[in-house]
Amino acid sequence: MHRHPMVIACHILIASWLLVDAATVKAGDGDPLAIRTWPSGMVSLESLWGFHVVINPVGDSLKQLPRVPDQTVSTSETIDHFLTRKPNATKATWIPAAEFTEKDPNAIHIKTLPSKSVSANPLLLEVDGTRIVFMPDGCLASPTDVPVNDIKSADLLVLSTDNPWRLTDPRVIALMKSIAPRLVLLNQIGASQQEIAEAFGKSIGAKEAVSRVDHNTLAVSQSRKPKYQTEVVVLDDSPWQMPDELATLFTKMEKSNTDSQKVFAKLSPQQLNFRPGNGTHTPRWNTEHMMGRQLLFFSQIYHAQNPTIPVMDLNPKQIPPDYVAAHPDWDGREEARQTQRVSEFTRRFAYLLEGLNLDEKAPGSRWTPRRLLKQMEDHYNEHTANTVKKFDLPDWPKNE
Repeated sequence: MHRHPMVIACHILIASWLLVDAATVKAGDGDPLAIRTWPSGMVSLESLWGFHVVINPVGDSLKQLPRVPDQTVSTSETIDHFLTRKPNATKATWIPAAEFTEKDPNAIHIKTLPSKSVSANPLLLEVDGTRIVFMPDGCLASPTDVPVNDIKSADLLVLSTDNPWRLTDPRVIALMKSIAPRLVLLNQIGASQQEIAEAFGKSIGAKEAVSRVDHNTLAVSQSRKPKYQTEVVVLDDSPWQMPDELATLFTKMEKSNTDSQKVFAKLSPQQLNFRPGNGTHTPRWNTEHMMGRQLLFFSQIYHAQNPTIPVMDLNPKQIPPDYVAAHPDWDGREEARQTQRVSEFTRRFAYLLEGLNLDEKAPGSRWTPRRLLKQMEDHYNEHTANTVKKFDLPDWPKNE
């Protein structure tokens, strides 16, 4: 099986440093994030909860992004806020840290780390147990002004500069050694500057060669390894292009997923929790089961390709009397959002399917990619149809 060498390098790189426990985990700390680089130094972050945050240092157009961000920030403003959205809430809210008193395990905390540099400050983003630092060019121009103690041992440090010679500055090298990040992402470094990137990696004592990836997405998660050696990666600023045959299969699965969401989004918590007298499953079980199957089966493949992404099993018990709802208070719109979040996760990291034969079993899975995509398409149709049948039962609760 042929794999693109850049993809292989990226997989080896990530597997060696952000290694998440290979055992199946529940949602929470350790959920995978996607970091994406874009032209003009723009960087976006997407969380499993569905948040989309953009760091836009130069105010570039957002039209190139796959969807509108929940929050856009820059390094020229002073920030100490939480991006939060509780279940059943329609929109995310941007709340000053001093006013954020409720616990939200999915919230993103973003704060400016004031430095003496007047042009720009580093940003610290914390979400799902992962610490990410974005350091703009202004910080590299005045590296002695950076508040090192606030960002030591970051999981990911994004160095963003369109002046690659900054990376040869002894003060920048000393700063990197002081911070000792687990991973350094060199942003805005083109293929022609690979030699400078390599020299930078050697100067900071990084492990192995700099890994250059031919698309703009990097999986990141909370590290559980107490000992590590800094590694360096460079991304392209263009998204990965899905091959036509795979794209057709994905589109069909996603349509089935979306059609299912439309049905469940209309249901109240009471209707979702309805236990039919005939002993069949509640509507909520059906949507949890469909979502859980997709998340488990794809995360198994992605984990085998890149251990940064854990195997995530949110499947409910199969027997109706044994079933306990994961979120009995969620309304239909939130259950639909959960299904959409899994759909987005699946596409977000689909670049890990590159080079796989669609008709051979995928690594870490009993499925071939083609059979899995077709099965998920049919699965959403089947369980959604089973739920619709319950609407005609005589004891079906009516919305008030």
